[in-house]
Amino acid sequence: LLMRGDRMSNKSIDVSVYVLTYYHEKYIRQAIDSILSQKTKYRFEIVISDDCSKDGTVDILKEYVRKYPDIIRVKYNDTNIGIPKNVFQARCMCRGRYIVSLSGDDYWIDPLKIEKLASFLDDHREYIAVCNVMELRYDDESVPFNELPTKKERNIVFTLQDYEKGKIIYTHGFMMRNFFLTEEGRAYFKQAQSISDRVDDAVDNILLLRKGNMYVLDEVTDVYRVPRSKVGQNTYNARYSRVEKQRHSIELLNNLHNIFGDEINLKKKYTHSFSVALVDMFIGNKRKEYMGIYKTIPEQYRKPFFKGVLVSSIPEAICFSMNRVICKIKSIIK
Repeated sequence: LLMRGDRMSNKSIDVSVYVLTYYHEKYIRQAIDSILSQKTKYRFEIVISDDCSKDGTVDILKEYVRKYPDIIRVKYNDTNIGIPKNVFQARCMCRGRYIVSLSGDDYWIDPLKIEKLASFLDDHREYIAVCNVMELRYDDESVPFNELPTKKERNIVFTLQDYEKGKIIYTHGFMMRNFFLTEEGRAYFKQAQSISDRVDDAVDNILLLRKGNMYVLDEVTDVYRVPRSKVGQNTYNARYSRVEKQRHSIELLNNLHNIFGDEINLKKKYTHSFSVALVDMFIGNKRKEYMGIYKTIPEQYRKPFFKGVLVSSIPEAICFSMNRVICKIKSIIK
């Protein structure tokens, strides 16, 4: 097995790892080192797109480029362009047959991640992407408080029909075939920027599943870092209030509906999204704000009332609240 990427020509790259950075001075070394420590027969490159960080992130990236010039390439944005555009930009820089993502504040814990995921796609050409399991850890803790997807959500095929049924596909750290090598592929995925200028996960799910099925492996390979406090954070979650994030979520679904509404039933997704709002609507006493957002949902998903999104979201809101309490208790016990 090869360590790191060695010297490589464009044509010899198998896997492109794209890393998105934004104020990740504290974490970026661990993220990059976790990639460089991969043991694999596949030749890989690391593509980094920094979204105008003003802390020490850029200096650290330049240090790594000097040390690994044949492996690491970096795009330094002069202005903040947001997650969807940054994702698209990074993917367009990728030259490998496969591409896999890593956020600058997360890291890999399996040195065979690339080997396992790339081998699977080599052996199973019927899938357009393969997903893995991630551990959720608070800040710098070494003990996870949760794993996603759950045991029953692993070793399964995930289809567009599953998405319509409300099932969740966790694409954190997933590996996909590189559609960005062609103009047609780039144009197709560029739609994500017009659907949402703030978040990309839901858009990715729709665009990918329209192309083919994904497979979910039972392999724990990534750590998703969860900050205990938003103080000093320059992330999406820290920047916007719950009401604003809910508005963004419904706007995203509305835009998906406008483009793919004749093809895809989004009721389950509206229900899941608004169930989170329902919890905050009562706890935070913000009925007016959230009901204003609710009224923007297409009428076909709101009526008839007793079968619409509002009533359907109540059971999910209860389950969501219970799961949050359970996770909190587990964290305290550990």
